[in-house]
Amino acid sequence: MKKKVHIISIQKEYLNIVAYQLLDIFGAKIDLSALTLQELTKEIIAEEDIVVFSKGILLGIARSFIPKECKIIFANREVNIAATKRISELPKGQQILIINDTVEHAKDTAVALNTIYFEHEYKVYNPIDIMPTNVDWIVTPGEMELVPRGISNVIDIGPRTLDFKTVVEIDKCLGEEVQYKSLMNRFFKSQLSLTFRHDTLNGTKHEKLKSHETDEWSQEKMILTNEMMNSVIEKIESHGFLQESLAILSIYKEARENYQTFGRAKVKMKLRESGIDLSDQQLRLRLEVMQELKLVIARVGRGGTKLSDKGEAFLKQYK
Repeated sequence: MKKKVHIISIQKEYLNIVAYQLLDIFGAKIDLSALTLQELTKEIIAEEDIVVFSKGILLGIARSFIPKECKIIFANREVNIAATKRISELPKGQQILIINDTVEHAKDTAVALNTIYFEHEYKVYNPIDIMPTNVDWIVTPGEMELVPRGISNVIDIGPRTLDFKTVVEIDKCLGEEVQYKSLMNRFFKSQLSLTFRHDTLNGTKHEKLKSHETDEWSQEKMILTNEMMNSVIEKIESHGFLQESLAILSIYKEARENYQTFGRAKVKMKLRESGIDLSDQQLRLRLEVMQELKLVIARVGRGGTKLSDKGEAFLKQYK
């Protein structure tokens, strides 16, 4: 007879991930119910059921809805190692910034990654602080919407999954224990399945890691249509700094041709030499607009800002 397993969480997205994983591991062996706290009522859970909480703190809130005889499990999550291929391909000694939905979760992710890829240095992003500059890559577990726009050196490792210890606990509560080796294999299969699901839902492809120096634009020379040119010009002119933007693009073109990277201080100095004096804030605003238009590519930290193929084409075709 199937055992009823209830997953209880605050976030619907968490429920979707865990439900997908457990069904991939246990299949028809369980009758799965995924509930948010708001959906929980006294009639739902029976004495013989198994309850899995996403966090221990939720038990106090939900206690009155759960029979005392129920088996209760507090889930732990871990990094989905199947989704970390790009990190495995990084050169040793990278400075990696972790961005997650909370600082606590970011710390958990950093600790987990450090146990696997200990050859790198990890920092945790706190949204109340200024974005650090001395990082090579940003890594996020499925929280791409929290990553600042215009940054291209980002690795999305997908949401964290239930850890193997939690899966073993659930298996024991079911009473028909799967052989340890088989359970582990199913667990790894579930991680692969979740990785594929995440990549598919987010429209990504499994590709080899590109070099830091590779633009996100095609390496072939771009040609912008008149419509594209006019759209870019109109956007920049609406802010009133077209000539300054052209000067900035020319500076980044010089850097690109000489295989160099110019920081903002260097760009400001070169602008001043050409008679354009901008404050840090003014330069930042112009770069943000050009990032939005994909004329430049901003990379966190030592990667600096670079001219994109589109930016080079725009500069060449502008008359």
